[in-house]
Amino acid sequence: MQNNNSLERAVQERFLEIIKNQKENKTSNSYKVYQKLVFYRYEEIIKNTFVQFIKHISAKELEDSIYEFLKNPPKTQFVWKIANNYRKFVKKNDIFTNRNYLYELLYFEWIEMELLMKEYKEKEESNFSWTNSYKLSISARIKKLNYDIIGTDYEELRENYLIIYFDFTSNEVLYREINQFIYVLIKSLKEGSLEEILNKLCIENDINLTDAKNILEEPLKELILNKALI
Repeated sequence: MQNNNSLERAVQERFLEIIKNQKENKTSNSYKVYQKLVFYRYEEIIKNTFVQFIKHISAKELEDSIYEFLKNPPKTQFVWKIANNYRKFVKKNDIFTNRNYLYELLYFEWIEMELLMKEYKEKEESNFSWTNSYKLSISARIKKLNYDIIGTDYEELRENYLIIYFDFTSNEVLYREINQFIYVLIKSLKEGSLEEILNKLCIENDINLTDAKNILEEPLKELILNKALI
């Protein structure tokens, strides 16, 4: 018996074969049946993944965007990854012109799915030390947003910075807003130890190193404890 992935792929391949062989006969019953079959499957995936996103577009916009997407369907054996291909497609082609907040909302909802679906190896507890070097875990992402995606008004322009990570205790994806300084610090982790990077940033921004350590130690400890930084 075929598993879900192979069955899905078989349906996609059959659909593409019909399109290829019947370019001049798109009114045929077989074309319409497979077109609708694939459309409804993709619609289901997109609706289940992007719950908030679909609340901000019309049913007609969703339908039109999926049919455009289906003109060059993704080649992936993982059904759940189709949502990310759709996300990339609508952004690349600017399907929702003048509503850039929708692309950030798509990203936010996709990352939650991606982090939930990843397989993680058991990680050892990391100890906090300013002399240690760390990196962003594969179970975490940081993102600069231009809209208030974590608030109630997605359309509101508000520059903000997030760290999104899989919580191994609750098996949920959590997020927290961080300030620009921590964002830059995390982006610079490959450049040396925490103290070396922090000292460099303090010099560049005319900040007292001791004061910065006192303010940042607790939030950094929490991120390391939650294995967002390793």
